[in-house]
Amino acid sequence: MKTLYILAICLACFTCAAKSSDTLSDSIGVSGFARVVGGQLDTSEAEFQGYSNDFSFSEQSLFALQADLSISEKLKLSAQLLGHSNDDRDSGLEWLYLTYNANSNWSFKLGKLRTPFFRYSDVLDVGFAYPWISPPEQVYGGFLFSNYEGLSATYRIHFDKLNVEVEAYYGTYDGTFDRAGEETAIEVNDIRGLILGMSKGAFRARASAIVSSDFFADIPGFQDFATLLELAGYTENADVFRFDSDAVAYQASLQYDSLDYFVYSEVIKIESDLISVPEVNAYYLTLGYHFDEFQIFTTIASANSSNDVPTNQIPKGQSPQLTSLSFAYDAIVDSLPRYDLDSLSVGLRWDFRHNMSAKAEVTWLSGEEGQNSFYSEIKNPAFDRNAVLTQFALEWVF
Repeated sequence: MKTLYILAICLACFTCAAKSSDTLSDSIGVSGFARVVGGQLDTSEAEFQGYSNDFSFSEQSLFALQADLSISEKLKLSAQLLGHSNDDRDSGLEWLYLTYNANSNWSFKLGKLRTPFFRYSDVLDVGFAYPWISPPEQVYGGFLFSNYEGLSATYRIHFDKLNVEVEAYYGTYDGTFDRAGEETAIEVNDIRGLILGMSKGAFRARASAIVSSDFFADIPGFQDFATLLELAGYTENADVFRFDSDAVAYQASLQYDSLDYFVYSEVIKIESDLISVPEVNAYYLTLGYHFDEFQIFTTIASANSSNDVPTNQIPKGQSPQLTSLSFAYDAIVDSLPRYDLDSLSVGLRWDFRHNMSAKAEVTWLSGEEGQNSFYSEIKNPAFDRNAVLTQFALEWVF
């Protein structure tokens, strides 16, 4: 939070100085975006992305304003306010940071920033920036932190027609983590990331990695249960419920976008020794076609997950206390969310104005019985994890 305090002081000082300036309007740029999204799931037995069998506009509709203040030719302050229609998502200051453009190659950022792990991380809320209504849940499903407080450094270089960009970032996170549809308070005091991006003509390629460590998560009962296991002498099983390990994620994407058609693909891999963070392998592939002011596209996406949990070494039958601990360990492990899901979606986008588009999208979901499979709520345990999500959207940038 100290970073935000520093930036707030910078903003106040600059605003006071700018009030006496005749060039205030030249120093401030205001932009924004909005989206109205409605959707419905074809079953009453579950919810997906918050959608149920009642048509709703509340899950993903939003409005945002961004202000960019040029303090000097090289220094800029940016802030974004975001308002969600979904009560489960926090509205307010989405980011606040300083950008220093040292020269044509180097730039630096400091403040509250979007975590730039995915291909569309920076514009995830700007539906106008991509063809889908909802980016594929298997990849963008909230495993990582959307924001962090810290700094980043970016180096750009050009080789003939090849553009190369390398970004490194470091910071912390203090907020919540979505765990099987439940928000868990979490602190991460060490986030390190690296990104390599290349583009040439219609092709774009990108690879990134992020390491998160020094965790504290407020999952009720985990710490107490770990203490009981440790006192009983089962240290390896106890360590599963502590947060003294790393979570590492890798990402790669390829994109080709011509005047006629486009191909987008992205793959992620998450490795973790933490019981609260599953190991995940996921990807999507989107094929689309441009004609006039329309886009038509189809996307296949898939994810599978597992948890790296040591074998239960606590014996059953030796004593009531150990037997109880052993069954409790098994019950917790068996209740861990699993995210195996395949999906197929088709969509249509109509850019009826240069800054507005209308979209329609249908997604067929096929999950694994007995698993979470990315459903935000499962009301009937016998639900077969198969459903159809229908969505409509109006996107706007200004």
